[in-house]
Amino acid sequence: MARIFDSEIYISPTDDWIFRENKIDKEEILQYFRNNLHGNEKGVYIENKFGDLSEHGYIRIDGFPSHVLHVELTNSGMVFFTDDGRSYPFGEFEIYETSDGGLLGLRSTEEKVKYRFTWNAARELSDHLEEEGGVTYLEWNGVKMEVPKYTGEILVPLPIDYT
Repeated sequence: MARIFDSEIYISPTDDWIFRENKIDKEEILQYFRNNLHGNEKGVYIENKFGDLSEHGYIRIDGFPSHVLHVELTNSGMVFFTDDGRSYPFGEFEIYETSDGGLLGLRSTEEKVKYRFTWNAARELSDHLEEEGGVTYLEWNGVKMEVPKYTGEILVPLPIDYT
């Protein structure tokens, strides 16, 4: 059984990681946290493993904990490169349009962990996006599909209980 607790980490609306009112800015630490983010019905947590022991430190999210840094489009696939040091192929990674016209990404297996597209990544994808009648479409490799509007919440509160 994992030890479950409030990590005291907060993701601000500007995507800053804050621990006890201090901004976390060490890239190695942020990448470790991002690599170990998981979501469940209670919220989003950072998982730490120590041999057979593990702990889940829940975080409160008002922004985006992770970002899409680069989008690579080839004839054989579309790949999203993120600041958690990973790359996700289209299909394992879903894109949505936010209510303010931005782009949001989700891993298919982690719907509570959301990714904001950086300006560079959005620009790389923009040549393949078009708007018709208030609907945004992704046109790529001979296929045109609607980019769905994201209707869920960006905010992820701390769980009420940790059991």
